[in-house]
Amino acid sequence: MKYLLVFNPKAKRYSREVEATIVRQAAGILGGTVTVTHTTPQTGGPGQRYDVADFARYSQHADCVIAVGGDGTINLVVSALARHALLTHVSLGVIPYGTGKNLVRSCGLEHASAKALGTIRQGHTMQLDIAVVNQEYYGVNASFGLFPYLLAHRVTNSRPGYIYEALRHIRFRPWPLRIRYTDAAGHTVDLAAQRYIVGALLNTSHYGSILRMAPDVVSDDGLFDVKLIRATPRLMYPLVCAIILTGKYALSRHTLTFRAKQLEVWPETTCDVEMDGDLIPTQPRYRLEIAGQARLLVPPPHA
Repeated sequence: MKYLLVFNPKAKRYSREVEATIVRQAAGILGGTVTVTHTTPQTGGPGQRYDVADFARYSQHADCVIAVGGDGTINLVVSALARHALLTHVSLGVIPYGTGKNLVRSCGLEHASAKALGTIRQGHTMQLDIAVVNQEYYGVNASFGLFPYLLAHRVTNSRPGYIYEALRHIRFRPWPLRIRYTDAAGHTVDLAAQRYIVGALLNTSHYGSILRMAPDVVSDDGLFDVKLIRATPRLMYPLVCAIILTGKYALSRHTLTFRAKQLEVWPETTCDVEMDGDLIPTQPRYRLEIAGQARLLVPPPHA
């Protein structure tokens, strides 16, 4: 077996010592050929985006690509696999060493690197829906409205910091949007233009590591779990927070949930969109759709 380890030098917990330790562990536990590469900033593209260095050369003979980092690193690896038409041929392993752990919490992945490598060696996979936003691939979750707004205006990058950011921007104005989606049966549904606080398209039960926004998500059904929260009076914001934390959307009549294989968003004012914790360039229209499935290495059912 041939393994490609992808490290993110910008990950919160990354260091050369950590990388050296994980490479040694991989060589001992996986029992195959281990190659190492890193994420690097893209040149010439809009916004601050990253790519995987020499991915085409390293991945063409790999049996498994292992993302070492958080959701953003997983996103980059998934994107690279999809662009090179390798989603069905190369399995995806994860060693959590970043801030975001949506996939880890949602799929029962191991946190410790040695245990994560043990899971990868066992070779048990599940299918994970992969999507695109305006032809940019992503692997876990996307959102528009409040979450990317806080990302764009944040002054800190810690979990308590996000609570601080939410309080600091409590006077934000919900975003006026028009939304159209295609349901599982292929029917097109147009939603009347109105203001929204949150819009999230989820492939995992967790969002932002600690938010259990989609408790009943099915990660391999070819559909997004779409969660919309319409504008509410500010006095109801504590209830909005409770809904986001627990996924109990029935608590308010200002919510809408459904499953869709495609969704289009037309903002009437500037509205940011993020994919797996990374902002994408602002655009007048966003088209989000399921684009395939990755083979994610997970603990076998008996484990």
